Formats: sequence, structure tokens, C-alpha cells
Amino acid sequence: MTVPLMLLLFAVPGAAFWTLVRGLDPVGRLVVAAAASIVTVAGTAQVMLMLGAWSPGKGLLAVLALSLVVAVPGLLHRPRRPHVPLTLANVPRRPPPRTATTTHQDLPLPRREEDEDWLYRD
Repeated sequence: MTVPLMLLLFAVPGAAFWTLVRGLDPVGRLVVAAAASIVTVAGTAQVMLMLGAWSPGKGLLAVLALSLVVAVPGLLHRPRRPHVPLTLANVPRRPPPRTATTTHQDLPLPRREEDEDWLYRD
């Protein structure tokens, strides 16, 4: 019974925080969700101990309630994008690479003949 309870205690807050951080890549989301899950469980236990209201059932309910509060904004806020099936017609194409059209001979370089005399002096 301990293992399923631990999985529930850590998986539910992790899933709640997973919904909040959609902008990150999957590894970043996993790290944030795991860290937030641990902080949520430990923080809930610490607050309940300080208030003198600790019990396993109340702790489970408090973690589930906090997870629900965190998950609701993440589930309600969805980006509004129309679903467009990916086909070859709507795949974004790269622009053709730019080629250099200016050569070394095209660039005007100022030349001063008097500055080159020092090379040949003794």
C-alpha cells in the first residue's frame, strides 16, 4: 500500500505542474514537474506539521487539493491554434541560400602611396 500511495503523492503534483510548463522541452518539463512534485509534498507536510494538523489522510487530501488548484489554470489555458494536418504542401520551406555577389575587386580601397615608402627605406 505504501508504494501506490507514494506514486499517487508524487505523480499527481508532477502531472499538475507538467500542464503548466508547456513552453519547455520534454526533459525540462520533466525536471520542473519532478522538482515541483517533491516541493509540493514536502511543503504540505511541513506546513501541516507546523500547524499541528498532520495526518496521512489529511496530507493526501491537501496534496490532491493543491494539485487541483495548480492543474486547473494549466488545463484551461490552451493555445488557440487551428489544427492543420501536416502535408507536403504546407511544410515551411527554407529560403534559398544567398550567394556572395561582391568580390574583392569590387570593393574600393583607399591607397596612399606615401605610407608605403617606409618599407623600402634603410
